Amino acid sequence: MNHSRLPALLFLFLLVLGLLHWVQVYPQLPDRMASHFNGSGVPNGWQSKHNFFVFSSTVVLVCAAISFLVPRAIAVFPPELINLPNKSYWLAPERREETSHVFAAHMAWFGCALLFVLLYAISQAINFNLPHHEPFNSQGTIYVLIGFCLFAALLSVHLVRYFYAIPPSSSSPR
Repeated sequence: MNHSRLPALLFLFLLVLGLLHWVQVYPQLPDRMASHFNGSGVPNGWQSKHNFFVFSSTVVLVCAAISFLVPRAIAVFPPELINLPNKSYWLAPERREETSHVFAAHMAWFGCALLFVLLYAISQAINFNLPHHEPFNSQGTIYVLIGFCLFAALLSVHLVRYFYAIPPSSSSPR
């Protein structure tokens, strides 16, 4: 199975859920929406409903590009443009494809986590603007951000450890 298939499917699933939510609530939202909130959950920025969703869609598209297109671009970069531990081993022609797949899988998982954070924050803003709105949950947002930072740190450590290691059979002289 392709290393990045599961996170790509999860990303697509989250994206579809987010879009379905947006379509469902769009008619219920006011023309002018609170779109930015301070640390206490009090709105301090507004924009039109149309602009809110255009901006949100753009941010989600950038997230997808970072997660899935950037690794493809890096896969074709010349080795001298890539900073990687044990670069001569991992970017050798016989391992270049495996290296690209590992990096792409990690970026795809990062993209899923980033998309979750974005959709959570966007849904908080949407919920605040609905009739009979809920307050913006700034504490929940902090927990989501802490979880994202921990996930990103663990993912980064795993990626660095993976590329610092050279399998023992490959490091012995022939």
